[in-house]
Amino acid sequence: MQTKKMKVQYSSRARQGKNHYFGSGYIETPKIQMEGKWLEALGFHIGDRLQVDYEEGAIHIHLAPPEPECPAEPA
Repeated sequence: MQTKKMKVQYSSRARQGKNHYFGSGYIETPKIQMEGKWLEALGFHIGDRLQVDYEEGAIHIHLAPPEPECPAEPA
């Protein structure tokens, strides 16, 4: 297993609610952003669906299992 070091960044989001005109109209939320050809080399391609499992102090990202196809409705 290889390691990449990253930093948790922040993202600003508009505050929702009636009173967003009082005080700051935005809140900061943590954000983790990953990009690079190394993702593709590991099998993660643009448009793939992901499964994110998480617990205290750990995040595990996997390709999501394929969704079952819905059977065709009778005509």
